[in-house]
Amino acid sequence: TKTLWAKDVKSESNKAYDLLDAISRSGSLPIAYSDLHVVVCVTHCFEKDIMATVVEDNINPIDRLEMSTLLLGSTIHGEKPMGLIADESERRRFGSSFLMLEAEESVDC
Repeated sequence: TKTLWAKDVKSESNKAYDLLDAISRSGSLPIAYSDLHVVVCVTHCFEKDIMATVVEDNINPIDRLEMSTLLLGSTIHGEKPMGLIADESERRRFGSSFLMLEAEESVDC
């Protein structure tokens, strides 16, 4: 694993474009069937181990994971978090667990 700084990102982007240029012979060969896949990795850290988080702090770690995943999806898709939840019962559950989501839904942007 390596952190890419701004200059590194530019350099790696240039390498990718150079490779694409070479593969397509500077655009003279069409690339008919291609897909772009983006993988986003997320880790979660708790101050305590999982059992201490549940027992001592009375925190359900699954709720935290669901919330961060929903916020990540909201950011990627450019949608309000509650707009990503299709099932009405799940919308109610999230709304009651995370009051700020319900408040955000009522604000018209």
